[in-house]
Amino acid sequence: MFALLLAGAGGEALAAPDINGKWQTPAGAVIQIDKCGKVPCGKIVRFPAPKGYSMENTPDINNKDASKRKRKVLGLTVLWRLAPEKDGWKGRVYDPRRGFSANATVRRKNASALEVQGCVRVVFNVCEKETWRRVD
Repeated sequence: MFALLLAGAGGEALAAPDINGKWQTPAGAVIQIDKCGKVPCGKIVRFPAPKGYSMENTPDINNKDASKRKRKVLGLTVLWRLAPEKDGWKGRVYDPRRGFSANATVRRKNASALEVQGCVRVVFNVCEKETWRRVD
């Protein structure tokens, strides 16, 4: 469940495609994208719990920031600071499986698919792209 995005603004938000709804990642997590103020954000509402945990008690143990490792994964915001851009959204995404956030681009491919790309800068940009499927 790779995740993304930047802060948005007024009238421009109307030009970007509607991405609200429930979307399932290839790893089986479900992300609810809804308005957070004037722009969308995404929160984890369901995921396959790791062995020894339930969805309700799974901590964010892989977070690079040790102070955040006790927070719960369920309900965690994984897409934020989304700003409209051309045919999609740019912002930030967080992947609790890997414990880091990345710059993100979200594009609606069709009514039932979102293309989500996250990029981190090492010496050069390293990017990963996933297709999330609508589940609602």
